[in-house]
Amino acid sequence: MTTPVFSPDGLPYPITIDQLIAPIGSYVEKGNRLFAYKFWYMVEIANSPDDNDIIAGTEQHAKKKVRESIEFFEAPFEGRLMSWNVDKDDEVASSRQIICEITRPCNHDIVYGGLCTLCGKEVDENDQLNTNLAISHTDTNLKVSRKEAADIENNLKARLRKDEKLILVVDLDQTVIHCGVDPTIGEWKNDPSNPNYETLKDVKLFALEEEPILPLFYMGPKPPVRQCRYYVKVRPGLKEFFEGIAPLFEMHIYTMATRAYALEIAKIIDPDGSLFANRILSRDENGSLTQKSLERLFPTDQSMVVIIDDRGDVWDWSPNLIKVVPYNFFVGVGDINSNFLPRQQNTMLQVGRRLRNKEKESDELITDIMDTEKILQEKIDEEVKRQEEKLSHQISSNEESTASETKEDFTKKLEYSASLEVQQQNRPLATLQKHMHNQRLLVDDDDELYHLKETLMSVHKKYYESYERGDFQDTNIRTLMPIMKRKVFENLSFVFSGLIPLGTDIRKADIVLWTHMFGANSFSDVDENTTHVITRSSGTYKARMAKALNDKIKIVHPDWVFECMVTWKHVNEKPYELIIEEPATEQELEDFKRKLEQRKRMAEEQERHGLEFNSVDKSAKDDTVNLFAAGTSWLNDEEDEEFLDDIEDDEVEDEDEDEYEEQDAEEDGRAPDYQKESESTSHVDHSRNQHSEPATTNDVTISKAVSEESDRKRPLGDIDGSNYDQNSLKRYHIRRDADVAEEEDDESGSDLEDELLNALDD
Repeated sequence: MTTPVFSPDGLPYPITIDQLIAPIGSYVEKGNRLFAYKFWYMVEIANSPDDNDIIAGTEQHAKKKVRESIEFFEAPFEGRLMSWNVDKDDEVASSRQIICEITRPCNHDIVYGGLCTLCGKEVDENDQLNTNLAISHTDTNLKVSRKEAADIENNLKARLRKDEKLILVVDLDQTVIHCGVDPTIGEWKNDPSNPNYETLKDVKLFALEEEPILPLFYMGPKPPVRQCRYYVKVRPGLKEFFEGIAPLFEMHIYTMATRAYALEIAKIIDPDGSLFANRILSRDENGSLTQKSLERLFPTDQSMVVIIDDRGDVWDWSPNLIKVVPYNFFVGVGDINSNFLPRQQNTMLQVGRRLRNKEKESDELITDIMDTEKILQEKIDEEVKRQEEKLSHQISSNEESTASETKEDFTKKLEYSASLEVQQQNRPLATLQKHMHNQRLLVDDDDELYHLKETLMSVHKKYYESYERGDFQDTNIRTLMPIMKRKVFENLSFVFSGLIPLGTDIRKADIVLWTHMFGANSFSDVDENTTHVITRSSGTYKARMAKALNDKIKIVHPDWVFECMVTWKHVNEKPYELIIEEPATEQELEDFKRKLEQRKRMAEEQERHGLEFNSVDKSAKDDTVNLFAAGTSWLNDEEDEEFLDDIEDDEVEDEDEDEYEEQDAEEDGRAPDYQKESESTSHVDHSRNQHSEPATTNDVTISKAVSEESDRKRPLGDIDGSNYDQNSLKRYHIRRDADVAEEEDDESGSDLEDELLNALDD
C-alpha cells in the first residue's frame, strides 16, 4: 500500500519545483533528497551616503531586493517511489498537498516504546506522525496508527453488536462514590452515640502513601512520604445499578484520580473484577490533567459510547454525556480530585436536591455548606502559595525556564496535595455538625442511580431497535441521545433567579448548559416569552415580576428541573410550584413593562442595523454588547448632553431595580453577590435574538461589520504583478481596509446617528 508524501508546514510557500531528483521506481532511504525547490524572499539593501543627503531630516525607507534560494526536500521515510504528483516548474502554494507516493516496507502501524512491533525497527518521533494514538487503558507506550485504530474499533463494534451491548464510560468521584479524608468520618463511624453513626456503617476505608509534590528540578531534601486515609461512601443503589446494566454495557472507568486511587475504588465497587476488568483509565495515562476525551480511548468512532459523569465541562458537554446530579454525601467536602479539573463557581445548584420540604432549614444548611467549601478553597489556595514560595528558591535559575512548561501540572498536583492536608486539618464535617446540634448531618436519601438505570436501559433499547430497522442515524449515540433529551424542555424558556452568582457569565453556567442539552433556552431577564422562573424563593424580584406580567409563567423550585433531567421526562410542575406571597404593585409592574418595552425597541433597532445578538444556543452563548462601548465621539455636543441625560435616567431606574434585587437576596437568605445572573453591561437586552440552529456567536460592532464587508471586496491577487513581498502586501491591504472602513463610516455615520438618536428619544 502506497503512502502519500504531503508538503509539510513550515516551508516558505509558495515554492516552485526546480528538479525531481529521485526517479520513479527507485528505492529511497529516509533522508535521501527527493526534489529541489526554489523560492524568493526580500532582503534590505543599505542606503548609500548620497541617499541620506537627498532630503535632510526626512525618514528614508530601506531599499529591498529580491533574492532567490534553492533548498532540498528529503524523504520522510524509506520505501520505493511509485509516482510523482508534481513536475518541474510546478508551484506548490500551501502545505498538505500530495507531492509523491512511496510504498513503505512497513507502515509501523503498531509501535511500542519506540519499536515497531511488526518489523522490529526503531521508530523515532518523526516516523510516528501517523502512529501517535494511545488507545490502551494502562500503557501509554503503545501507539497505533489511525488506520489500525479504526480496524480495532470496527472489530469492537462488531463484537458489541453481536452481544447487543453498548459501551459505558463511568466516572468515579461524585458519580458512583463520594470520598473524603476528614478524620471526623472515622471518629463518627466508631462512635455509636453519634447521630451520623447509622449512615456511616457501610463506609469503606483504605490508605495510600502520598508522595511529596516537588518541582522538576527541586534540589533540596526530600520530604517524608505521608500516608492518607480515604473514607468511601458508595452511592445508594450502586449494586442494583450494575446488576441491571452489566448485561447491556461494556463498562470502562475514566477518572482524573491517580491510578493507585482508581484501583482501590475498583476493589470496592467491583471486588471480583467482572465489571471493569483492566479497563481503567486514570489521570496517569490520560495525557491531560484538566480535560477528558473520548478520543483517548476511542479515537475514530464514538457512536456506541455513553458517558456518565457529574461534570459536563471536562467533556466539553459531549453529546455522548449523561450528566448526573453530583453525589454529595460528605457535605462540605466536594470532589477531592477536582483540583485537576477547571474550577467551578460555588452555587446553590451544586448541592442538588436536598430537603425541599424543610425550606428554611435546608437553605440555612446549604448556605453553611457553601461557606465551608469556600473557606476550604481559600485555605487550599493559601497553602499552595506558601508551598510554592518555599520550594521556588530550591530551583536553579538555569533550569527554571525548562521547568516552566510543567509549572501548570506541578501547581495542579500541589493543589491536590494541599486539599488533602487542609481537609484533614480543618475538619469541615465537624464544623457543619456544630450547626446541627444533635441532629443528623449526613443524609443518605439519594435516588439518582435508580433513575439512571432506567435511562440507560431506554437508550440501549432505542439504539438496538434502530439498528434492527436499519436506521443508521439513530444507531449513533451522538445523535440518538440529544434527540431523546431535547424533548424534555423543548420550546421552554427559563430564567434563573437567585441561583447563579452575580458576575457569572450565563453562557458558562453549568445549569444553563445542562438544561440546554434538554432543549431549554435560558435568559437573564423575564419577558413575554418566559415560560418558567427557577428559584428557591418566591419573593425574588424576577419571580414577582414574572407572575405579574403573565400569570401563565410557572414559578418553580430547582428540584423540578433536577427531577426532569434525572428522569428524562417532563415532570408535572404542580408539586414544585411556589406561591407568590407578595405580588408586584401596579407601579412596579408598569415600571417593569416600560423597561421591557425600552429594551425590546432598542434590540429591534440594533437588529435592523445588522447587529445580531444571540442568547444561549447549543454552544451556550448569551453574548451582549455595549452599543456605545467605543465612546460617544460621533455625537455632537448637544446630542451628547441629551444622551448623557438619558443614561442618568436609566441609571436611576436601574438603581431602583437593584434595590429589589438586594431585597431578593435578603429574603432568599443569601449574600447580595448572589442576587442575579450575569447582566448586560449595556442598557440593551440582546438575549432574545437567537438562532434556531446551534451556532457559535460573536459580538459584532458596526465598524467590524464594515471592515468585514471591505475584506470581502478586497482583491486577493498581487499588487503591481509582484508576489515577492507578502508581508508588505498584507500591510498594504490593512491600510487600505482601514481607509475604506473610515470612508464608509463617514458616509453611513450620519444616517445611523439619526436613527439611533430617534430610538433614544422615543
